[in-house]
Amino acid sequence: MMHGNEPTGFEALLHLIRCGRPQCDWTLVPLVNPTGVDAFTRLTSEGIDLNRRARDRGPLESDLLKSLLASRPFALALNLHDQRSLFCPSGQNIPSSLSVLAPRCIKEGQESYSLDAQAWAGTLSSLMQELEPNWGYARFDDAYYPTAFGEWTQELGVPTVTVETGVALNDYSRERVSLRLGEVLRAVDAARSPRPKGITHYQNLPINTPWGVDLELQYGKHRSHWRVWEEVQGQHYSSGIAKAIPEGSGTPVPYQTFNLLKAEFDAIQAKDSWTSLELYAVSSTGLRSFAEALPK
Repeated sequence: MMHGNEPTGFEALLHLIRCGRPQCDWTLVPLVNPTGVDAFTRLTSEGIDLNRRARDRGPLESDLLKSLLASRPFALALNLHDQRSLFCPSGQNIPSSLSVLAPRCIKEGQESYSLDAQAWAGTLSSLMQELEPNWGYARFDDAYYPTAFGEWTQELGVPTVTVETGVALNDYSRERVSLRLGEVLRAVDAARSPRPKGITHYQNLPINTPWGVDLELQYGKHRSHWRVWEEVQGQHYSSGIAKAIPEGSGTPVPYQTFNLLKAEFDAIQAKDSWTSLELYAVSSTGLRSFAEALPK
């Protein structure tokens, strides 16, 4: 929870803890951004993205994390994040339920790669894929972000993998994704070293693209695209759908398509955003089932 609105990794760590004594010596930091967690926001209460403060002094949260990471010669670092449902593997019409990245690093003034990190990234992805073969798997492009923790930790000499969990079509609450990630962490603990084909698996993963849309609604020749949203205001949590705003130059990739009657299509088109309860009330059977499955 370096970002306070990305709780899946936290839930996976709880699963690892509940499994009992591990075989390896893990250092777990489940709440990097406690004020962001309280507000369910990406940033700290000071408005800072901690994952862009690896090279700077302050705030306290990032200073403490850097001190910990530099305190011993770790054999592996996993940076657990959530990704939005708009991410999908290139060429596939399903959301990326797991994306991995072995960040670039700079050695002797040159950008380079950590093969150990790539091997671990591919191992993590293949372990999850064996558990859930029908989910989407991808890797992020490895453009160099000098202020990010992944690059900084990689340059400490610690093989580092950024792990981004997403949704599955039947799991918008991410409950199953977090459980599976916990099982993968347990398998990593038992394995102690990456798989021999980990690098090949990592390099063969499709690139993550930001063109996915959760819904395509149709009436005759008319089409509209929608994405799921979530927010917390005070003690109130809500979710729903909003009209998709295209990102980049890619063509929208719909995960689910519903054919509607004209009255239903027009009613939904009349607003830019719907809560799950509002959508359920106005929808017919298929779309109503989708609304009912959204996180509450």
